[in-house]
Amino acid sequence: MKKLLLIILIFSCDSFEEKFGVGESEESFSYYDFLAYGWSQVFENDPDLALDYFDQSLNIPHIQYYNSSFVGMGWAQTYQANALLNSESCIDNSLDCTDAVDIARYKAKCFFYQSTLTDDIDLSQLSSTQIIEQCDEEVIALYDGLDIMNFTLDSVATYYEEECAENEQYINCFENFILDMQVAYLYLEYLSYLRSIIDDTIDDIDSYQIIDLFSLFLESNPNYDIMLDKSDYNFI
Repeated sequence: MKKLLLIILIFSCDSFEEKFGVGESEESFSYYDFLAYGWSQVFENDPDLALDYFDQSLNIPHIQYYNSSFVGMGWAQTYQANALLNSESCIDNSLDCTDAVDIARYKAKCFFYQSTLTDDIDLSQLSSTQIIEQCDEEVIALYDGLDIMNFTLDSVATYYEEECAENEQYINCFENFILDMQVAYLYLEYLSYLRSIIDDTIDDIDSYQIIDLFSLFLESNPNYDIMLDKSDYNFI
């Protein structure tokens, strides 16, 4: 439990710009470059700039699946929800705060749901704002109906392996996006739990369910590291 919470909540004080590389012209960025810079801003707690980079990744042609872009967008919104919940304004005005947290959480769910789609839907060339505009209660219900902790996409995983093999300069292809989405799911459940504490609607069983989810994830993925396919990125 402590290990996973540290992965989620604590990051190195070193500049992520140094880790991800600086000086590249965005005009020459590849799909993976935009993902790398987007994640760097997620970890720097700048979700707006992160969304901008992920938006631009959708404009790169000849990408079969944009799942990693949507997972990054969902993480940006998850960080936004976390920042709101831990802000002074949340302590001073819990009602407005929890409403804003819910909005960020719902946006995250919209992006995570899109990351599970592979067929018949082309969301490239859209912005994160446009994707959110297409999101409604039905989409939220579809996300809530998914078994996220047991979710797999074998065809997409195969694609990422082939794409990496064809482009040897990319040492990280963000192929762990399903695990990233599962950790974000746990994070969103945790934020929902904290929100219920603020609203004084907490059910004692909720905390045990969250602990069980964290424990099961760690048992299945004992070596998970969110930075594994995002740090030490080699820009060309």
